[in-house]
Amino acid sequence: MYCASSLKESANCSSKNAVFIVESDKVVRSNLREQIKCANKFRLAGEMPYVENITDELAQVSPNIVIFSSFIGSDEQYSHIKKVHNEFPLIKKVVLAKNVDEAEFCSSVVAGVKGYCSINSEISELIKAIEIVSKGGSYYDNSMSNFIYRLIKHMNQMRQLPIDKPIEEQIDLTDRELEVISVAATCDDYDDIAQTLHISKHTVKMHLTSIYRKLGVKNKLQAILKIQNKIYEFKF
Repeated sequence: MYCASSLKESANCSSKNAVFIVESDKVVRSNLREQIKCANKFRLAGEMPYVENITDELAQVSPNIVIFSSFIGSDEQYSHIKKVHNEFPLIKKVVLAKNVDEAEFCSSVVAGVKGYCSINSEISELIKAIEIVSKGGSYYDNSMSNFIYRLIKHMNQMRQLPIDKPIEEQIDLTDRELEVISVAATCDDYDDIAQTLHISKHTVKMHLTSIYRKLGVKNKLQAILKIQNKIYEFKF
């Protein structure tokens, strides 16, 4: 028989987001497990040392979030993530990379990953990434900010590139919208964007809503990736 406190604790645990860990190294996996438990914001749904056959395991435990830890991107590994994304679209995916890399970041987003940061990040950042992703947001490592900023910053120059279609025909963003999305790439929230541009938070939301509508996306990370896909021929 359960006492009242046990029942309450069990209810609280079941209400938390369930996290599943994929990590080959036993020590790293153990540390990550303890960090997640200590955060007391998630419950551990399960873990495995390899990415193969992951969909079979996920079907049994039904987690909300899957963490691919110490991830080293390869076409085969990304194919497994894409399979998870296709078969379990509601499961959020976070990559903790050994070495944060621009190409891997882009490949991760294409595969459906919503969170991307270094495994060597402070535990507070890892938990923040998981929290944001669990609520439907996107989180990327701070070191990616400069890369994303460069992608968007060069949009004006790219309008003169000899590509199949003029860039303005591919992405119909105004100069102001380009400025807003470039600033948004390096800011955490609406307030930061508004302060940087010296405009109201309402105006920021208005611009971002217009940008997302024009690009056919739902959030900032998708918008940035869409722009990156459109300017693939430009070399920095």
